[in-house]
Amino acid sequence: MSTLDLLQPGQCGTILDLDGEDTELCRLREMGLLPGATVEAIGSAPLGDPLAFFVRGARLALRTTDARKVRISPAPEE
Repeated sequence: MSTLDLLQPGQCGTILDLDGEDTELCRLREMGLLPGATVEAIGSAPLGDPLAFFVRGARLALRTTDARKVRISPAPEE
């Protein structure tokens, strides 16, 4: 098990769970970060924050602190 902030660009993972306070979790869920969804890391801003992801047909930018609240199962290497 890992967290979303540890995915490297081009890597994918499946969301297992979200960790945090209810208000934070509600916002992440509204963005499409739901258990079972597949997420692909796209990259990051020049200084490393925010991080960019592709999830459920949309591109998302998340602060690293928010990405650490999303627990994932990394996809197996091909």
